[in-house]
Amino acid sequence: MAKAVKMGFEADRRIVKVFNNRRVTATIGGQTCNYRSVLEYRWALYLQFLVDSGELDSWEYETDTFYFPGETTAPVRYLPDFKIVEPGGVIVYQECKGWHDGPTNTKLRRTARHYPDVVMELVLQRIPKKGVKGVNRRRVADKYTRRIIDASDIFKQMKGAINFDTPNY
Repeated sequence: MAKAVKMGFEADRRIVKVFNNRRVTATIGGQTCNYRSVLEYRWALYLQFLVDSGELDSWEYETDTFYFPGETTAPVRYLPDFKIVEPGGVIVYQECKGWHDGPTNTKLRRTARHYPDVVMELVLQRIPKKGVKGVNRRRVADKYTRRIIDASDIFKQMKGAINFDTPNY
């Protein structure tokens, strides 16, 4: 008789996604922040570089929360990673993702529906190649964002100008 193997779907067990994100606490541009991932930390370094070079007016980390009234399923609120003020006073919100998942598209879709004047951008660690599962998710995100940014290309180009090493690692 074969022994029953627990698969993790039992009523008393929860399945938890593990993304292996490392939190980084650092001061960049006079702002001390607790970044939720190394990608967010490196993106903040890049944004500060743009501020210092005059291409952006300012940036802030996790300052504005968007609430979705009338929504009965999660998410009912959304906290974008970065608020950016471009020259001319244009405000843009950016979301950093190492892995583009379905709930991210739900947040982008609901933000576009409830706040049609808000400009959103998606920053991905890597843009999925054709034939990969994430391509369809990216196609959906294209509808609700101004643009999708490939962070890995930017980090390669900025390697000599910005030290992307994480503190205390």
